[in-house]
Amino acid sequence: MIIGKTYKNIKLFFDNRLIQQLTNEGDKYYPKEYGGLLVGHYSEDNKKLFVTGSILPSKFSHSQVYFERNVYGLEEILKQIYHETGNYYVGEWHTHPNASAQYSVTDLQAMKSIANTNSVSITNPILLILSISNKELLDYQFYFLDEDKLETYE
Repeated sequence: MIIGKTYKNIKLFFDNRLIQQLTNEGDKYYPKEYGGLLVGHYSEDNKKLFVTGSILPSKFSHSQVYFERNVYGLEEILKQIYHETGNYYVGEWHTHPNASAQYSVTDLQAMKSIANTNSVSITNPILLILSISNKELLDYQFYFLDEDKLETYE
């Protein structure tokens, strides 16, 4: 099922099967955090964002309250996805094991840093946080970085 959420005049579309797929990936590393990149594309008028998939990092460090992916190999994968599908980097996702889907100060700082990185060509990346317990999705929330603040998609 395709689900739509809105922030300001930008409508976000994603398939709930993607949420389940990311939950399954996160479960593999439970009770530690895990995550990756989100890929998709904007409509021509930039009023619709379609999140179509994710890329999992091959190198990362994590704990029960921390996740940091390494960029090793991701640029090549992103180029391949773009050439094959037209989709590109739109944001990040990670789990919050046994915690809420609310972003942390660390999450906000990471997203601001990503938006200011020269190699990233998106000024408003999105963030998806999945609240999980052992083998179960408790909640999830999408955020949109706007003027150095993470705003909630409703």
